[in-house]
Formats: sequence, structure tokens, C-alpha cells
Amino acid sequence: MAADTPAAPAYDGENIFAKILDKKVPCFKIYESRTTLAFLDAYPMVEGHTIVVPKLKGHVDLLSMPPAKAADFLSEVQKVAKAVQKAFDAEGVNIWQNNGAAAGQTVFHPHFHIVPRKAGTLDGFSYPASAKEMLSADAAKPLMAKLEEALWPKAPLRKAKFNKVSSIKPNSKGMNLKLKVLADVEVVEAKFGRFYEVLCGDDTGTVVISLREELKNVVKKDAIIAMRNAAVKMVAGHVRMAVDKWGKVEACDEEMEGEVDMATEKNLSATEYELVASA
Repeated sequence: MAADTPAAPAYDGENIFAKILDKKVPCFKIYESRTTLAFLDAYPMVEGHTIVVPKLKGHVDLLSMPPAKAADFLSEVQKVAKAVQKAFDAEGVNIWQNNGAAAGQTVFHPHFHIVPRKAGTLDGFSYPASAKEMLSADAAKPLMAKLEEALWPKAPLRKAKFNKVSSIKPNSKGMNLKLKVLADVEVVEAKFGRFYEVLCGDDTGTVVISLREELKNVVKKDAIIAMRNAAVKMVAGHVRMAVDKWGKVEACDEEMEGEVDMATEKNLSATEYELVASA
């Protein structure tokens, strides 16, 4: 007759992982979701050694968790393990999980050890030795940054789409333009105050842009600039491109496509438009 299975220990709400979940003890958190918390091991076996615990308390090991809760938790363990492997350029990972004292469990709250591994570092089935000193905040910071990048990779910046000068109409607004500055900025005195103008262009034509005082130093002859959220401003029947407080004029690192078309007939600001009142 088989021996009776030893009774599992009662759940201790003051175990170290419960204290971390209750924020009674700090940790170097690298991931948190509705069901799961992951953090760097305080005495890591190797760089990147991570602990993953379920937020659900009251269960001493994985086997005692409700199956549905365990399934939700395990999907998060997989996510963190993939991130650990990616963040530390590991060729593999150990995913260690002990159930019961006889299996080596010492903290009686379900948890997984995620240990990144390189070829040639596996010593049979034994664990690498834990660090003798607790992980410091300075040592943890770059590790957490690597894991954050692996867990939440930044989407590559989309290359800006620029309108062409030839597409500018008297009622154009919300335009992005990449322009070459063709002259020195000139000051214009007007009844409503001083502003600045300069001729710019691309491979489809040229246009005069109007600038406020704080923008004039950005625009230098032969420089490439980007105008974002620019709109047409009509001055005495002539087109000018300008930005308001919602727009931006800034230096642009991108090269121009082709040479600027300097043909007189392609200068949009040289054309005088007749303003027609609406009925």
C-alpha cells in the first residue's frame, strides 16, 4: 500500500515573495501584469537571473494553484523567459521550478527561476552558484533596461512623409515640407509687427516662407529644413508658408531629392492670386 502523501505546509503570508507583492520588501521589477510579477533575483546565479511569481497568494506551489490560474500564469512565464533570452543574447534558458521541500523549494509561494545560459556553461543538471553579495541598484539598472527593451521593444520610427512645393495650394494647411534654404533671411516690417522671410525650395519649385523671431536662427542659407504642420498665409495675394504654435521649423538631417527647381514659373510665391469673396 502506497504511503500517504505528506501534507503541504500552510501558506505563510509573510514569505519573501508575498512581502514583495505587498510592497513590504523592495525588488528590481522588470515586468508586471494583472496576474504576474517578475523581478531580478537578489542573489543571481548569472547576469539576468529573473524570478517570476503569480500575484495570487494562498498557494504554496504551482501544483496547488487552480488550473485556470496556473495556465494564465504560465503564459506570462513564457513571455518573460523569451525576454530574458533576448535581452542577454542567451543561447538558451533554464526555467527552474520546484514543488515541495523534497524538490528543493525553500520559499513556499509558486515561482519560476529564469536563468539565461550560454553554450559551454552547463554543468550537468546542477544550478550555477548564487552570488555571494546581494544585487545592488547600480548593477540592476542596466539589466532592467535590457529586459525592458526586450519586453516592450520600441517601434521603429516611421520615415516622415513630405509634401512637395508643387502641391501647395492657396488654402493648403497641415503640410510637411522638406526644403533647401536658398538665400539669407530678410526682415519684413509690417503694421502688425516684424517678421522674417526667405526663399526655399525642393525639386518641384520654390516658395517663400515666413518666420517668427524665434525661428529665424534655425534657417540658414544652403541648410535643409523641415516644416511640420505648415499652412499657407496669403500676403497681398501671394503665397507664403508659415507655422503657428502647433507647427515646427527645424533642421533636417535628410538629403534633398534632386536639385531645387529654380525656374521662375515654379516660384509659387511669385504668382499673385486674386482673392474672391464668397457669396
